[in-house]
Amino acid sequence: MLEALAFPLLLALAFRLEGRLPLPALGVWLNLLWFVYQNEWGSGWLAYLRGLGIGLFLAAGYGRPGLAWALTPWPLLLYLRLDVREFALYLPALGEGMVLGALLYLAGFRRR
Repeated sequence: MLEALAFPLLLALAFRLEGRLPLPALGVWLNLLWFVYQNEWGSGWLAYLRGLGIGLFLAAGYGRPGLAWALTPWPLLLYLRLDVREFALYLPALGEGMVLGALLYLAGFRRR
């Protein structure tokens, strides 16, 4: 669970690098980097989806729709060969991450 909270740190890094690259392009690379990290060294798909849910909600909350679209779980769908029935088993973890993102957003990680 705590490993999924590392994704908001990567997201904060993306917000800092916003001037150098377009944010949607940065989000695509961030998503791919997070996917590879979680599959190779991390806890796997559940932590990937939890972290992605956190980032997706925070990107939408900060008014960055391009980044929110880039943070959809497209690497996992490609890995599963676009088998949506198998992907449906992992949707609760994505929803769990979105709830954590909502709590972070409401706890004060937003602009006032």
